[in-house]
Amino acid sequence: MNFSKLRRAIALPAIAGSLATVVTTATAADLNLRIEGLSATGDIHIYVFTSPDGFPKEESAALHRSFPRPPAAQNELTARVEVPDAAQYAVVVFQDEDGNGTMNRLLGMIPQEPYGLSRNPDVFGKPKFPDAAVSGDSARQTPLVIKMRR
Repeated sequence: MNFSKLRRAIALPAIAGSLATVVTTATAADLNLRIEGLSATGDIHIYVFTSPDGFPKEESAALHRSFPRPPAAQNELTARVEVPDAAQYAVVVFQDEDGNGTMNRLLGMIPQEPYGLSRNPDVFGKPKFPDAAVSGDSARQTPLVIKMRR
């Protein structure tokens, strides 16, 4: 019997399995959000960005979750979103009042449906990632309160 071949036959799958574990292991975290000031109708869409790339308009650059609007008597939503572990998060929320699945914008820029950003910044024009970014540690420990505006 050739022990050298047997050792390789055992060792290679064991090494490959441990490498696969290292490569595929990913940590996730939960962001707890409280979204205040909802209008009467429309699902709530949440976009979580972990970098400035595509912020705030490129939906494909963000993690997207949607939630049905809570009962009419409530004007806020509490949501938990599982996100990848990251150094920073910036959250964009909009309420889809007409149900078309996208945020309506005047001239492709100015939101025409209720929206909000993490940190609730006062911005004129297109917000930048630092305007809404919160540290990953802080965001995972304390609920983010997002106030909707028009």
